[in-house]
Amino acid sequence: MESGQAYGKSLRTVKSCVGSTWCRFGVLDSVSMAINLELRYRGLRSPHKLKMGVSGCARECAEARGKDVGVIATSEGWNLYVGGNGGANPAHAQLLAGGLDDETLVKYIDRYFMYYIRTADRLQRTARWQEELDGGLEHVRQVVVEDSLGIADELEAAMAKHVGSYEDEWAATLKDPERLRRFRSFVNAPSRKMRPSSSSRNAARSVRPPTKRRAPS
Repeated sequence: MESGQAYGKSLRTVKSCVGSTWCRFGVLDSVSMAINLELRYRGLRSPHKLKMGVSGCARECAEARGKDVGVIATSEGWNLYVGGNGGANPAHAQLLAGGLDDETLVKYIDRYFMYYIRTADRLQRTARWQEELDGGLEHVRQVVVEDSLGIADELEAAMAKHVGSYEDEWAATLKDPERLRRFRSFVNAPSRKMRPSSSSRNAARSVRPPTKRRAPS
């Protein structure tokens, strides 16, 4: 993931256990799913930071239920949990839908994220947003799973637009001199115009008073 995503109001990380690839308890390939989700939702602007987790079995090593969106593998498919977070006011994510295949899982996450982005207040995490919604989790389930508002296609199209137009803004800035002029390597970095030349530095050394040496005791 691009470094700038670590502090933006966007997707932060998708934590994963080792899943069925390396763990004898793993039911599904949590690593591949986590990579796919991170590549899909990276750079997604949102009211607050977004964290995700994918666990390969019910032992929950990736702590998926402590994330805004958590995915846990079962013998029947993926279970999707939403509205969790850590921090000062932790919340356990709640089960939105269970036994999902890969395609349905991603479709529901698309809808959930876009509905949250469109309706939540600024700086409001998903847990607080769900708590304050009329109907809470059941309302979210009706919108995301049952399409009670008839906006599922619209939400999916909005997410598809994000995925199709994603750009690594930090890499693009490094390639663009105009953008790069807005930044310094650190906050109090001197401008190039103020940087002393080598001749002035040598002159300063020549007029520097000699250092007094202490007499041996």
